[in-house]
Amino acid sequence: MGDRVRRNNEDLDREIEGIILEISAAENTAEFTQLYQDTSDELRRLLVRKMGNKEEAEEIAQDAYLKLCRLKHNRDIGNLRSYLFNMAVRLAINVLRKREADGRQDYLQPAEEDGPSAYKILLDELKAETIKDALTHLSEKTRYIFLLHRFEGLSYSAIAKRLTISDSSVEDHINRALDKIMLATAEFRRMEGQGYGH
Repeated sequence: MGDRVRRNNEDLDREIEGIILEISAAENTAEFTQLYQDTSDELRRLLVRKMGNKEEAEEIAQDAYLKLCRLKHNRDIGNLRSYLFNMAVRLAINVLRKREADGRQDYLQPAEEDGPSAYKILLDELKAETIKDALTHLSEKTRYIFLLHRFEGLSYSAIAKRLTISDSSVEDHINRALDKIMLATAEFRRMEGQGYGH
């Protein structure tokens, strides 16, 4: 009896989600069609590569698009692509967390006794992908200044001299980049703070 009720509720949930998706699609057809065409292959490849399971990757991608449609119906989201990828990453992390909680030792056992778990390795890789994605959405000038400082080790004054701008302008660009990265990686920091990583 309980199983049947639960199945009926799940069927109803799927119907409701389908209706929401139709409403969202009707209101934002061109925008979502373009987003899907631009991102579906890339998102699925990323998830397959990171999850190691095509079916799980497909399911996560589908859930991410569905959730984005539902959210877009209720609020204005600025950068849909970035929001989609961040949402997919969060969903993937939830699946990885469940794998770990379920004790999937065949997947999660580290190669060395004191080494990081596969969960932690994948979490770090997903975080790196998220940072890369955040950097690609900075303005060209902000990204260039940030890379000069962080990866080439140039000081604010050296960058300012090279680009003939003020030190404070350099600082503004770097802070803008850091704010974007911090926002994009907030979910990872939250999870690490709760001890999900090893």
